Amino acid sequence: MLDGDFGEAKALAMKLLVSVGKAFDAERLIPICSAQISGVSFKTIGAPGLEFLEDLASKRAETSTSATLNPAGMDLTSWRRMGVPRDFAINQLRIIRAFRRMGIRPTCTCIPYLSGSKPRLGEHVAWAESSALAFVNSVLGARTNREGGPTALASALTGRTPL
Repeated sequence: MLDGDFGEAKALAMKLLVSVGKAFDAERLIPICSAQISGVSFKTIGAPGLEFLEDLASKRAETSTSATLNPAGMDLTSWRRMGVPRDFAINQLRIIRAFRRMGIRPTCTCIPYLSGSKPRLGEHVAWAESSALAFVNSVLGARTNREGGPTALASALTGRTPL
């Protein structure tokens, strides 16, 4: 994957995970059964984040495991009624489309374990939502690192996370 045998997007994702793994002295990369991705709001990632996601999607990035999204920066259906500016909404919807193109389910919730992504005891996941990672590690007995949005996305694309 790192050498590009599975495409440019997966190679980029693997490069990020290997670098993070080295920084934390990870023994190896391990398989995951799901990913929960943060950094979904246009307000937090802005135009550079949107461009990055659309570029990944254009490179035919595709998930290797079940993947869900944290809340977006607006309600995806009622944004007009709620007074969200049109320019913001257009960019937010582009973000959601890019994630969808990669095979990520736009659940837009910070509680993935209540939306069909409930790992079992001992399974590994890559979840970036802080309250969800505490829940998965302590209540469910599955395991996750404290992921950021980019590493959770990379894990979703590769199906791996640093141990």
